[in-house]
Amino acid sequence: MIGRPVWHSPPVPRLTSVLVCSLLVVASCASDDGSTTSTDTSPSTDAPTESAPVSEPRATDPPAPTATNPPSTDPPLADFAPITEGEYAVGVQTITITDPTRDRPLTVDVWFPLAEGASGEPQRYSFVTGDYYESPRAVAADSSMISPDGPFPLVVYTHGSGGLRYIHSDYTETLASHGYLVVAADHTGNTTVDQFLDTEDDGATIAFNRPRDVQVLIDEMLNPESQETVGFVGSVDPDSIAVTGHSLGGYATYAVVSGMKNEAGTVLPDERIDALIPLAPALGDGNPGSSLLTDEQLGLVVVPTLVMVGTDDKTTPVDPNVTRAFEFTASDPLYRVDLMAAEHQSFTDVCDYLDFFPMLENPTEAVVDVVEEFAVAGCSEGDMPNDRVQELTNTFAVSFLDSIFKGSEMIDPEIVAIPDDVTYIIK
Repeated sequence: MIGRPVWHSPPVPRLTSVLVCSLLVVASCASDDGSTTSTDTSPSTDAPTESAPVSEPRATDPPAPTATNPPSTDPPLADFAPITEGEYAVGVQTITITDPTRDRPLTVDVWFPLAEGASGEPQRYSFVTGDYYESPRAVAADSSMISPDGPFPLVVYTHGSGGLRYIHSDYTETLASHGYLVVAADHTGNTTVDQFLDTEDDGATIAFNRPRDVQVLIDEMLNPESQETVGFVGSVDPDSIAVTGHSLGGYATYAVVSGMKNEAGTVLPDERIDALIPLAPALGDGNPGSSLLTDEQLGLVVVPTLVMVGTDDKTTPVDPNVTRAFEFTASDPLYRVDLMAAEHQSFTDVCDYLDFFPMLENPTEAVVDVVEEFAVAGCSEGDMPNDRVQELTNTFAVSFLDSIFKGSEMIDPEIVAIPDDVTYIIK
């Protein structure tokens, strides 16, 4: 695969590779001392010569040519235009999907485009303590209210370690509003609840369960005999499937395509998946024992991929996590977006939780403590503002998915002026 230079912002600390565009300057034919070089090759004679008379210019003579460069014919770059909400209102339904081979029930949220005129009460994303975060736009609904405009591409979202299925609802709701059907499960054994109750699984089990959970979600969203998903199956395009995930969910996003094997089990590569969007993925440095996927496994990833990360991520730093993914995956096309001063939790809704919880009458102190702890890595002074992270993440993600599934063009730095707070690389 041949890389091509693209626009990017000035170099960012801790990035190990940046594409630099150079301007080629054509030099004039001049000698070192600045005088012009003679090209007269006629033989010389000793006979004196007379100078030709110099005529005065006439008013009718055309103006003498000037030595200025011709004006550029390149059109100016278009302004970068962040997306807003899509054309659809968004519904959310919570269902349960069970993998019988592992006897593993999964609590799942489904976000979908609503039929015109459909409405409901604002969706409340509830915690086991009774606390909740109320969506500013999505409503509680069921599959009978889905838009008839489908079938829609299916997007599976996988949360980070210690997260929950709805931890990035601004992102999943935005995708649904642009005509995507989005599903996400609580990865039982690796959620906030498991951390709170001290019921987390061991590392090998978690690394196996996560990509397998993604495959089970795809299985059931395409299964017309499933009582839980039957209302959605007819609205899913089985030939248009993407996976996206944050942190350990970013690992799962790659692993479901590359395949993986450890002492807990084997996940075979899933050939149904057409596109990936890892967000701040947790991959490690490639060394045995300290990496979730090897360089060779990353090399098996060939589907179109957009990887996004914050330059100030200290949990899964750009190097080695994203630099390895960008170097070794064979995705075509492969896009990388680095958000200036964004952090690990910038790709979640914790900043919104931080603002919303004071509006609750008596929020549970333990829940507030967890949110505040998470919020340090994304909602602190000097971090990229939360609303800016959201509009950039959503804009690049929707543009990418639309280019894969809807025949539109991905953001092109030769046409669009990329903002200074973004480094954008195409490979």
